[in-house]
Amino acid sequence: MIRRWFTKKNKLLQPAFETPSSHSSLSLCTNATDEPDPAKEISHFKMRLKEFGIEFSHLVSSTPKDVENRQQAIRVAEEISKDPEMRNYFLTWKRLPLLHHESTQHQKHTMKKQREYITALTLIFIENYQVLLQYVPGTGGKH
Repeated sequence: MIRRWFTKKNKLLQPAFETPSSHSSLSLCTNATDEPDPAKEISHFKMRLKEFGIEFSHLVSSTPKDVENRQQAIRVAEEISKDPEMRNYFLTWKRLPLLHHESTQHQKHTMKKQREYITALTLIFIENYQVLLQYVPGTGGKH
């Protein structure tokens, strides 16, 4: 679905975020009994969204109404969060690593419209927000 155009052109990125940041956010958002604290998790998520230029209140309007488009956005966010190279690009440049290629032109317009939603989902997957993962359809609250 997403092509790795930056690897094809041999663009080297500095490994600024080599270690997954899920451990740091997980420790920030849990209390003494290792239960996730929803208030801390949401405030940390809001802070991370602001780093990407997204307001928490805009997520409702940027959520795709069509179930198929939502599922496609979730697959894209999962792919970005699982691939270390794409995750590094995403965290370093604060942009989605999408391809500008002829075979994905039909997805390009959809992905532009869903940029905020995909960015929010990718952050949820990378940071491993336990409370927020429960609200992502199709993940079963675990990732």
